[in-house]
Amino acid sequence: MVRESTFLLLTLTVALSCLSCSKREENGRFPAGGKYRDWQTFSYRNVKIVYPPGYPSADKFPNVAANYVAGLTRDCRFFEIDVPDDTLVVYFYTGYGQGSEMTGREYPYADSTSIHFWLPSFPGTTLMQWLLPRWQNVEPEYPFLKHGLIALLDYSGQNYHTSTQRYIEQGEFIPLRELAVDTTINSDIERYQSAEAASFVDFVSYYFSIDGLTMLYQSRAPFETAIENIFMMPVDSLQGLWLDFVKERMKTIDTTKVTE
Repeated sequence: MVRESTFLLLTLTVALSCLSCSKREENGRFPAGGKYRDWQTFSYRNVKIVYPPGYPSADKFPNVAANYVAGLTRDCRFFEIDVPDDTLVVYFYTGYGQGSEMTGREYPYADSTSIHFWLPSFPGTTLMQWLLPRWQNVEPEYPFLKHGLIALLDYSGQNYHTSTQRYIEQGEFIPLRELAVDTTINSDIERYQSAEAASFVDFVSYYFSIDGLTMLYQSRAPFETAIENIFMMPVDSLQGLWLDFVKERMKTIDTTKVTE
């Protein structure tokens, strides 16, 4: 089941023989003008990778593109939606220097049309930024839900239930009431608040189905009111269920193994 392996590293083995049968490669210049006019493209199914001439790891793009296809499929399975028909355009920069200089951004990011990516970064983060507006075209009233989903499906291999349990044991746990109104949460730069948020959204989607998470994501009511209306219980009771879920997941997830 997808939610049972959400926190585990996405490791996908792609046979070269299969790729050679189904990939479509383009090695011409990218048709857009401006600063990308000399860039090259590589396409595989609905993924188009745009990269500068002489990119040092261009030979790995068949596997990279196949992993994007698989990651997108897996994310859509989590949300119980169809894979979008849009072409997933990914700009690959040589590193932080080129990426920040050309985009004016400090971290890789996605907008409505494309992903802008450079290492070191987890590819699932920007993939989720690209997908979220296609799942729900609204900004949630409670930002921790969005950042939790970005962290949950970042494909970093981290178990955020483990992180949450550790915060509890160390006396650093942020209660749900506070997490819901936290304005400092930022999945680009931290895995403290966003780790707890990832654990929480996984709990909600598992315990109440993706429909429950969708209703909470769409709600414009005060947080406590939304919780009572959607889940028929006060915030403290929902937090108790969540932390029980965390303890249960600690028993059943083996983070040394990769499973589907």
